[in-house]
Amino acid sequence: MKSFKITLVIAAMSFSHLASAQIGNYFDKFRPAKRWSLGLQISPTHTMSDADDYRVGMAFGGHVKYSVSQTFGLKVNGNFGTLTGSRLEQDISGNGDNGRNTTSVPDNQTTFNPGNQAPSEDSYFFKNNFKDFNVTAHLTLGNISFLRPLRKVQMYFFTGFGVVWSDVTGGFEKTADAFVYYDEWGDNYFKAIYDNNGNFIDAETSFKGNNFTVPFGVGFKRNLGRLFDVGIEYKNHYTRNDNLDGFSFPVWRNRVFDFYGLLSFQASIKLGGKDGNKEHYDWLNPVESIYTTMDSLKLIQEKVDLLLIDTDDDGVADYWDKEPDTEKGSWVWGSGEAADIDMDGIPDHKDAEPFSERGAIVDVDGIMIDVDNDGVPDYRDENTKTQTGVLVNPRTGTEVKVNTATGGGGTCCDCEDVMLPSIIFDAGSDRIKPEFYGSLYNIAEKLKACPDLKILTTGYAVRSKSGSQIAFKRTTAIIDYLNANYNIPRDRFSMDTEGEAPAGLDYASRRIDLFKLR
Repeated sequence: MKSFKITLVIAAMSFSHLASAQIGNYFDKFRPAKRWSLGLQISPTHTMSDADDYRVGMAFGGHVKYSVSQTFGLKVNGNFGTLTGSRLEQDISGNGDNGRNTTSVPDNQTTFNPGNQAPSEDSYFFKNNFKDFNVTAHLTLGNISFLRPLRKVQMYFFTGFGVVWSDVTGGFEKTADAFVYYDEWGDNYFKAIYDNNGNFIDAETSFKGNNFTVPFGVGFKRNLGRLFDVGIEYKNHYTRNDNLDGFSFPVWRNRVFDFYGLLSFQASIKLGGKDGNKEHYDWLNPVESIYTTMDSLKLIQEKVDLLLIDTDDDGVADYWDKEPDTEKGSWVWGSGEAADIDMDGIPDHKDAEPFSERGAIVDVDGIMIDVDNDGVPDYRDENTKTQTGVLVNPRTGTEVKVNTATGGGGTCCDCEDVMLPSIIFDAGSDRIKPEFYGSLYNIAEKLKACPDLKILTTGYAVRSKSGSQIAFKRTTAIIDYLNANYNIPRDRFSMDTEGEAPAGLDYASRRIDLFKLR
């Protein structure tokens, strides 16, 4: 049983320490840390489309990121700006000049076959005033480390989904190129532009609308302290449409899907963490909790070792024992202190009278001191020199004088016509209430004055097994009290515990009546 209790204590201690270690070293460090970041970016732009000569556009925007964990986060991003491009030098597309011919056009300019757009060079250019919005999931790799300290630069990858709103206009720098395309595709794809004299000068394209996008890319960022981060990321947008450049003719050599990319220079402020860790989630090492737990387990082992030490072998480990040097065999409380129920200064395992009255003066064995041996402890005995055999008041220790008749030496009292008081108990209790001690004193005096008087004690109760038992206990308590305190022999009493409660009497089922036994 003792070993089982120790095992329970060890288990409880281990659990509480693990919980405190986790809360104090893991959750307190990571959960209350900063999770949000808010920032701005400026981004050169470029397109990968049918008009992908590198012409730099510019975009501006903002972003909000929420870090779900140290390695995973969600980012909302928005931009507005321009995308530009042309087809003057189509090396990226592997263009050649194989499609040229000598078709006559106004001003005798040489043109080429417009049915072979993608690999051809021409003077088409466009400008797209765009806005986009996207949500991306970020996977951060730079904060995972087992052996080295956390670095200040991180790399991350991301992908997601979004939408782009485009407002595209396009045209040709050379009238001959414009004429050939307009002649081939007409008003279905172009709008003819004329000068004041009615001469054809350009063919213009346009598109307004929105398209679904799939952004993906990679980025790097640097920690500048508890408040700021800076970074650079490249984000490519797959649009699954051919509308970004306004050059979308239904020929097999034309590109079907356009892309656009942003090289963003970003700055952000880190928010949150007012009541916890001042660092941001992105800059906390998730592996660190493993080492923290290992340290916690080491501390737990040390605590367990302490729990197993019990110097005085009282069943309470020294770690908890407030009295670690109690004597062998002592009865102790859960705190390890020696038990002393009556608080007389004598430990219970040595106390010959472990339930002595509170405040009584006791000897080395814990027995209340009674110098005159009158049954009243000295601490409340008003006369500690009472002679042997003298009747005393059991509460004060003072002598009680019994009046005797004058002349014949007989008793003063009438022993024939005897009326004795009833004793009333609390419901369900067999404990004598202090207010009836005086009545019992008078009964004892009557019995001493009338040596031949015998008493019938009658207990009233509902006729049942439990009712008879409580009535028996009450009558026994009265007899025991009179015997212990006034030396009234037990054979002067008879008991009747089957009596029915008299009708109409208050407290009938809780009273014990005493009658002269005839």
